[in-house]
Amino acid sequence: MSFSNIRARAGGRRVVLAVAVSLAAVAAVAGLASASSTGGKASAVGQPPPEWAANTGSWPAHNYDLSNTRATTKTPINSQTVSKLKVKWRFALKGASAFGIFASTPISLNGVVYFQDLNSNVYALDRSSGKLRWKHAFNKPSIGPNGIAYGYGRIYGATETNAFALDAKTGKQLWSRKLIRNNNEGIDMTPQLYDNTVLFSTVPGSGITSFYKGNGDGIVWALDAATGKPKWKFNTISDGAKLWGNPKVNSGGGLWYPPAVDSQGRVFISVANPAPLYGTPEFPNGSSRPGPNLYTNSLVALNGQTGKLLWYRQAIPHDVRDYDLMIPAILSTLPIQGVQTEVVLVAGKMGKAYAYRADNGQRLWTRSVGTHRNDTGPLPRKAIDILPGDLGGVETPMAYADGRLFVPWLDLATHSGERRNRQGALAAQAADDGLRRGHGRERRRLHQ
Repeated sequence: MSFSNIRARAGGRRVVLAVAVSLAAVAAVAGLASASSTGGKASAVGQPPPEWAANTGSWPAHNYDLSNTRATTKTPINSQTVSKLKVKWRFALKGASAFGIFASTPISLNGVVYFQDLNSNVYALDRSSGKLRWKHAFNKPSIGPNGIAYGYGRIYGATETNAFALDAKTGKQLWSRKLIRNNNEGIDMTPQLYDNTVLFSTVPGSGITSFYKGNGDGIVWALDAATGKPKWKFNTISDGAKLWGNPKVNSGGGLWYPPAVDSQGRVFISVANPAPLYGTPEFPNGSSRPGPNLYTNSLVALNGQTGKLLWYRQAIPHDVRDYDLMIPAILSTLPIQGVQTEVVLVAGKMGKAYAYRADNGQRLWTRSVGTHRNDTGPLPRKAIDILPGDLGGVETPMAYADGRLFVPWLDLATHSGERRNRQGALAAQAADDGLRRGHGRERRRLHQ
């Protein structure tokens, strides 16, 4: 099955979730888990919930697997058959928030479609008919993208303040845990599941008017999946609540999306930007936060069992353009000097994709996508066009299949607070580009 586009109606106040079905059954996809096996026995760490392997022909997780590939290659849906898909049912959503009513990726397991709206409400629908099985209403607005995860018989998600677990059969709440330190923090990501652990992150804001107001840390929390009890936490701000010397003004970090997890139990998180975004009249060019502002705009590798920092690589030190490195990392294995080597692929709003070795963070290549103009160095006093702008670059998750990394990008400039020049495309990048000669790249323009 495949989810069609979400269609807005009545001025954005009502949204319809539509499901299309193919003419043939979807084949099971091999290799769902990122975990490896030795001697026929699965490794003890880096394991997805057992329900994922039982639902490889559906869509069991936000990014499909722990490698975040977003790829189901063994399916009858392709460029020749996609035009034959037809809408089978629709389900109306009501009560739009500031950013609409729906922004997350639905998941499908055991004949049920689960999703969360932007008022934090969670739904379970019969996949065949679209009939509502249950709804758990929180009615707490979220800035998004939010979303839910399924595993160990439970549905996991969050409001802007609390992580929660629901019974997957009934929607009954099993546990809830407050994660924010103050009202300048929130939660807006889909959690990740591995090794009976559910991972969340706070971000420095909880709504349109309270983002980047100061004293907001992005903190990654690993909770026991059964009880919600904390196992460990990792602050994506290197000096924690000190916030680079000015906690009253500064904030930053946190995750937008679920991280990747490999067969050695390493967790690869993509960290968002520091703030104030461009600085303030009193502190231009981010001078309230001197230095690189670690670990913002960084790919960070953690020990998934303890939260210990293994390595990090910062893409944009001391960011003054809102260039988050927030796109979920993707794991792949590529030949490096004749040896199959695990590689981490990541991208962000700076309009660049990066490849690193998973074991030590060695950079392998960097590729730019879209238009780049006035995107480095301090900001001048005069107004200029910046490309990518703060809502441009790579804004949505990538995908990986057949050795290619698929990177959606948007040319949206920022100029004196305005956003202009909307144009986007999809770039297909060879994942081993930069590791060999004769590399190629393909782009398809989506909008003019």
